[in-house]
Amino acid sequence: MAQLILFLLLVLITCNTISIAYPTGAPISACQSMKPGHVGVYPQSKPAPYIMKINSSLYQPGKPIQVQIQGPPYRGILLQARTYSKPTLYGTWLEPPNNTKILACPENTLGSITHSNTNFKDQSTTYIWMPPDSSCPNVLFFVATVAEAFNIYWLGVRSAIIFKDPAVGCSNSVNTGQSVFLAVNSGTAWQPALIPVMCLQLVLFLLFGHFEP
Repeated sequence: MAQLILFLLLVLITCNTISIAYPTGAPISACQSMKPGHVGVYPQSKPAPYIMKINSSLYQPGKPIQVQIQGPPYRGILLQARTYSKPTLYGTWLEPPNNTKILACPENTLGSITHSNTNFKDQSTTYIWMPPDSSCPNVLFFVATVAEAFNIYWLGVRSAIIFKDPAVGCSNSVNTGQSVFLAVNSGTAWQPALIPVMCLQLVLFLLFGHFEP
């Protein structure tokens, strides 16, 4: 009996670790901290081998900007546009490239993009960001959490700063992002991993001889 209890504990610990790995994208809880929540794993202290490449140092409403992560292939990503003064998520991400999806953070449902699987992404992966058309900050930058593997990731990978184009105004209208959202594949919404449910069923079977909770 003691051996069975120990085995069940090991199964539950393993399930918990797997569920927090989030192979299908960053969780909503990471929207502000941008921490992946890998149990027992901490961000790398050495400089990141990644450089964020952008195709413009100025932004203006209605003109998209391309963002690429230059460096070794990576598996996980959480990418946002922010300012130094507050953690507001600015702008919207357009149709996500392959192996990525929109992360619907409550403060801006189209303001974050993350991985949709653990397939490798590389410097050819291009993210398209649309600037806000209201409440435009004078200066912002792109920031990312980049995971090379489950136990190897970097926080705070930043782009060069981007300035609002002084020649272009910023209207008072509010961009709901509805037209952009319709362009996003409906399968990109975050869904919890199924592995923890399978683990629970295994535990129930070992204890009671059936799978039903």
